[in-house]
Amino acid sequence: MFELDMQWGSQPVRLTALRSSSMPLDAPVTSVHVVPLYGGRVLVVCDRRGVFGYPGGRLETDESWEAAMSREVYEEAAAYINPGYIQFGMMRIECTEKLPGRNYPHPYTYMALYAGTVRSMEPIRRDPAGIVTSRALFTLDECKRNMQKHDVILLREALIAMARQPNLCASVCRFLNTDRDNLVSALRALKEI
Repeated sequence: MFELDMQWGSQPVRLTALRSSSMPLDAPVTSVHVVPLYGGRVLVVCDRRGVFGYPGGRLETDESWEAAMSREVYEEAAAYINPGYIQFGMMRIECTEKLPGRNYPHPYTYMALYAGTVRSMEPIRRDPAGIVTSRALFTLDECKRNMQKHDVILLREALIAMARQPNLCASVCRFLNTDRDNLVSALRALKEI
């Protein structure tokens, strides 16, 4: 999907996004993120720097990927994810510089990328990690205007994967403001993102 060098706080990283519907075996999965649709829009969160992204985060000790995703979506966006979500990709995370005082037990790790729908939302509350400051529900045009390019690419890939699933296809149609007869054309138009 893409390869990108960027900063995560003070840590330089290389992110390599790959299409995948299964977990890798060559390194641990340490975090999860989800592209969640709700009411014809995509649920995003805003961090303290004003950057929009998808809810997610690190796994806690002995926590499953699914449990981490549900917990992170609730902690960051006060939302409940529906069962029936799918894995559409993996993000390989490689620290390109070793910072003093940090432990690097693996040459790289992975972030599991999921897509699905939100069942309900509660009033937003304070993120326990102190990173997320707000949430929003974006249309496709709002995503293109307000999100980083790589996150818009992840949205495209999530929508394509969701459209293949009978339980998620109607949500994709609603988000793209189309019907099933025109869905293929609408998905083709996303290739321009």
